[in-house]
Amino acid sequence: MGLQVGQVLREAAVRSPQACAVVDLGHRVEQRRAISFSALHGMACEVARVLAAAGVGRGDRVALVTENSGEAAAAWFGVVYAGAAVVPMHLLSAAAELKERFAHAGVKVVLHDSARTALVQEALAETTVKALDLQSLDLLAPRENVPVEPRYPLDMGASDTAMVLYTSGTTGRPKGASISHASLLLHTLLLLQNALGLDEQSRVLCVLPLSHSYGCRLAMLAPFYARARIVIMPRFDATRCLHALHSEEITWFPGVPTMFTALGQLGSDQQDLADPSRPARLRWALCAGAPLADETVRRAESVLGVEVRQGYGMTEATFSTMNAPPDQRVVGSVGKPAWGVELRIVDGAGRDVARGETGQVLVRGPNVMTGYLSDAEATAEALSDGWVHSGDVGVLDEQGRLRIVDRIKDLIIRGGYNVYPSEVENALGAHPDVHDVAVVGRPDAFYGEEVVAVVVAREGAGLDVQALHAFLAERVSRTKLPREYALVSQLPLGPSGKIHKRTLRDQLLTGQLKAEKITG
Repeated sequence: MGLQVGQVLREAAVRSPQACAVVDLGHRVEQRRAISFSALHGMACEVARVLAAAGVGRGDRVALVTENSGEAAAAWFGVVYAGAAVVPMHLLSAAAELKERFAHAGVKVVLHDSARTALVQEALAETTVKALDLQSLDLLAPRENVPVEPRYPLDMGASDTAMVLYTSGTTGRPKGASISHASLLLHTLLLLQNALGLDEQSRVLCVLPLSHSYGCRLAMLAPFYARARIVIMPRFDATRCLHALHSEEITWFPGVPTMFTALGQLGSDQQDLADPSRPARLRWALCAGAPLADETVRRAESVLGVEVRQGYGMTEATFSTMNAPPDQRVVGSVGKPAWGVELRIVDGAGRDVARGETGQVLVRGPNVMTGYLSDAEATAEALSDGWVHSGDVGVLDEQGRLRIVDRIKDLIIRGGYNVYPSEVENALGAHPDVHDVAVVGRPDAFYGEEVVAVVVAREGAGLDVQALHAFLAERVSRTKLPREYALVSQLPLGPSGKIHKRTLRDQLLTGQLKAEKITG
C-alpha cells in the first residue's frame, strides 16, 4: 500500500478496533455518542464507496461543508480513502464565496450536512457538481469490524495532494494551499513524537473547526495517530467547553485566542490554584492562530489551572514552532522550531538579520505546502527555494525562540513611526474592564495613518474612553497611542476565529463604525 494519510485511521482500526475514537457531543446532552475506531473506519469506507459510485477517483477533489461531527471526521477520511483530495470549506462562507472556491478547486462532489443544504444548493446553482447530504448516507448504521484490507484506502503517491486549504481571504483572489500526503503524515508524526506527547490514554477536545489546518492536524490527525480519543464539539461555547473539559476528562486542549479570552471571562482572577472545579486531567493547553495577550493568558490559566502555551503556523506551513512542555515556558513566545523545520528572519531585502532584530519570518520544512492550486504566480511569490514567506514580523531570541510581533500588512505607520498593533493590544488587554481589543490604522491626510482602538468591554463594565486612554498612556510611548477609540459589543471574526481587521478598517472608512476622538 502506498503512503496515504488515510492509513492513520486504518492502522488505528487494525490495532485498536474497539477503542473509542470519537465522542461526538452534538448540540445537546442527549445527542452524545461514542464511535470506535472500527466503526469510524467503516463509516469512512462507506463515504469512499459512495464517492467512487459518483465517479470520484485518484486526483479528484471533494469539498466538505459541514460542522464538526463524527460524520465530518468520517467524511474527511472517506475522501482520502477514495483517492481524492479534501477541500474543507469555512462554515462562515457565503454562497458566492463557496461558488468561487468550488469552481477554482474544480470539485467533483460536495459533501455537506443537512444544516447547510440550502447554502450548498445556492452555491451550486447552474453547475453540474453533485452534492451529497452526509445525513442521507446513514453513516451511523452499525459497521463494526469492517475489513481493513480490501479496496480502501487506495494506494497513493506520497507527493499526491491530500488536502487543499483556502486561505482566510484577506488578500483578494482565492488561494488554495495544496498539502501532500507526505506532509500531513510526516509533520504530524514529528509533532506527535517531539511536542504533543499524546498516547492511547489521551483525550483531546476537538472544538477547532476541522475545516482549518490547525483543527484538522492537531485535533484529529495527531490524536488518531496516537490512537487517542477526540471529543468533538460542533461549535465553541465557553461554558459548554469548560464543562466538557471536566466531564470528558480532557487531557489536552488546542484552541485559538478568542476561545481563551472567553474562557478567561468565566472565572475570578483570584481563584485558588487547588480549586476542584478546574479540569482534573488537563495537562496543558495550546493557543495558536494569532498572538495571545499576556493578560488573556493569565485569565485563562486562572480558570483552567494549567499553562496555556503558544505555537505558530499558517495555512501554508502548519505549526512551524511550538512552546510545548517540557521546554521552558516563556510568555509571549511561540517557541522553538518544530522538529525538521527551519526558520529565518529577514529584512526587506531578504537578508538575514541578527538575533533580537525584527524582520519577516521565513519557514522551510516538511510542514510546507507544495504550492497554491492552479496559481503559479502566487506560488512563486510565496515560495522561494522551499522557503515560505509568511508575511509575519517576528524576532528570534538568543535561545532560538520565536516571538511574533505582528502581520506586515497590519503595521501602522503614523507620522513616520512604526506602530505594531499587537503591542498596543497587549497593553490595552491588561485593563481589567477590557474583554477584547483590536488596533487598526485609518488613513489620515496629515499623519498618513491614525491609530484606532476598537474595544469590547467586559460584561457589566462601563468603560470610559478618556480613562482608558490615560491607562494606556502609562504603558506605551506617545507615538503608539490611539487617538480614536470605538466601543463595540463584539469584534468581527474570520473563518478560523481570528479577528478580521480588514472588516474593521472598511467599517471605519465607510463610517459604519464610529470612533470617538481623544481630546487634550
